[in-house]
Amino acid sequence: MGNFMNISKKIDESKLTIAENIIIIREKHQQVAEIMKEENIECWMIVVRETASNPDPIQNLVISGELVWISAFIFSNKDNKFRKTAIVGNFDVPAQQRKGIWDEVIGYKKGISAILQPFLNQLNPKSIALNYSETDVVADGLSHGLFEVLKKMLPEFVDRFQSAEKIIQKLRGRKTSNEIAFINEACQITDKINHSISSQISIGMTETEIYDLFQQEMQKYGVSHAWLAEHCPMVDAGPDKVVGHTGPLSTQITKLHNTLHNDFGVKYHGYCSDIQRMWFFGTKDEIPEELIHAFETVKTAIKKASEFIHPGVRGFEVDEIARKYVTSQGYEEFGHALGHQVGTAAHDGGILLGPLWERYGEAPKGIIEIDNVFTLELEVKTAHYGIVSLEEMIQITQNGCKFFLTPQQEWWCITKNKG
Repeated sequence: MGNFMNISKKIDESKLTIAENIIIIREKHQQVAEIMKEENIECWMIVVRETASNPDPIQNLVISGELVWISAFIFSNKDNKFRKTAIVGNFDVPAQQRKGIWDEVIGYKKGISAILQPFLNQLNPKSIALNYSETDVVADGLSHGLFEVLKKMLPEFVDRFQSAEKIIQKLRGRKTSNEIAFINEACQITDKINHSISSQISIGMTETEIYDLFQQEMQKYGVSHAWLAEHCPMVDAGPDKVVGHTGPLSTQITKLHNTLHNDFGVKYHGYCSDIQRMWFFGTKDEIPEELIHAFETVKTAIKKASEFIHPGVRGFEVDEIARKYVTSQGYEEFGHALGHQVGTAAHDGGILLGPLWERYGEAPKGIIEIDNVFTLELEVKTAHYGIVSLEEMIQITQNGCKFFLTPQQEWWCITKNKG
């Protein structure tokens, strides 16, 4: 019983409170009205069911809570009149009404079609945006089965269906002041944990021992993992470790004159951080020229990209700045995008700071906007010491960007031995 009580009293700073969530949803609803005008879309309809098992990636930003039966949340902008309607099963009506975020909540008992069909007939929109996308996973929340249901239920509107991708990308990308505040705090906690870990690491520790230190620090702050726990953080020691989306190894041991890399992020009140740092085991004077050059190359590439980025440029143009600099310094180009958006997920979808590769689709062609939040990250491969990789986070401002944390300027050195 004592243990249970101790666990129950632990703080949980990882999730939004209900009140915080409603505040952000109200802010996002205001943005929806603006974006629908910009995109000339008269109707955006989010259709979900059994969201505990199959949530839509956008629902926490505009709906909140869980739904059981088929539900339709309709944002309409007909004749410059913005209206928000929730059509839900009868037992979901009270919860939606209590939120106070809808202009009307309409319940049904036997089936949604009897309500939805006449509603859309009366609205008669020229287009209906639905949550499907070929390239952006966070804009692809509508399941194939529900899409088929809608086609059968609303045959007269099928030719008006279109992707809501542009709405969702702008909505997720334009961070409100409250969202920025939560992201900033997630970054500050990440920085504090990284510095605390620096004082605890010693030569001879295994990757898993270091990983465990991170878990202990996260518990102190009451935060959760920004991505899958088994590789958050990624902990990579020495030149032979294959770096990727993998967890730490108990067989991988830190050694003198080798490096340690981590990729780490936390979730604070529903918002994420994503930061990479590098350590060297030895004194500053012992760092070999090969590592000094690699670190300076990565640091400078990030700096050049940050000095170039501003509202109105496209994602691939920013990536190109860093990519060209890296190859000019004698390294092969890094095998991933320079940066992704961060928000309620570490990979928040939308515009990507990436090359025009098939795997990235149209994402690198998107136009960067004020209050987008991006990572700037890249790696170079050295001949004898493995990869050197850093990752910073930036907020896009009116004329450029600002960093959430002071970028790492030099190797963090560890000199003490285990035991």
